[in-house]
Amino acid sequence: MKRKPTRRKRNKLTLALLAPILMLGFIVGWALYWIGQSGQIKAKQPNKPINKAPAKQNEVELIMIPKENEILAN
Repeated sequence: MKRKPTRRKRNKLTLALLAPILMLGFIVGWALYWIGQSGQIKAKQPNKPINKAPAKQNEVELIMIPKENEILAN
């Protein structure tokens, strides 16, 4: 069985239409990856310790408010 010549033309057309889109996606992805890598270099520097006073902890008491009995009117 021989393939129809129209199928090869369709494959070439699909490749020609998708190639610029794929290249653009690759370039954008690579640029975002590169920007992300350059941001991590700055984050690896040691941070200065922050002197904080310990926070006061207040005691919390939870209570349940009783619900009044409702009288149903028939």
